[in-house]
Amino acid sequence: MDNYEQIAKSKEFMELKRSKLLFIWPVVILFFCLYLSFPLMAAYAKPLMGKFVTGNITFGYLYGVSLYFVAWALAFVYFVKAKGFDQKAKSTVDKYRQRKGA
Repeated sequence: MDNYEQIAKSKEFMELKRSKLLFIWPVVILFFCLYLSFPLMAAYAKPLMGKFVTGNITFGYLYGVSLYFVAWALAFVYFVKAKGFDQKAKSTVDKYRQRKGA
């Protein structure tokens, strides 16, 4: 059995938690701003959103489609970073598991 209270108070766990939060919140804020700017620009920047970029494709369509690509890219970046977070968490738990058995 692991001593989760001891792990939760450890320096390693606090650093892991801090680094995870420092990564997650900027990503959330970035996507939130991009996502909310789309309807705001549709309402208040109609000339920009209606500007044709190529053929019959407007800037608004490109911006809307780009939100999907941004969401997938951020999900992929989180997937890669989460592997590192998981490894750090596992090493922290293993460290305290070894200590108890010794």
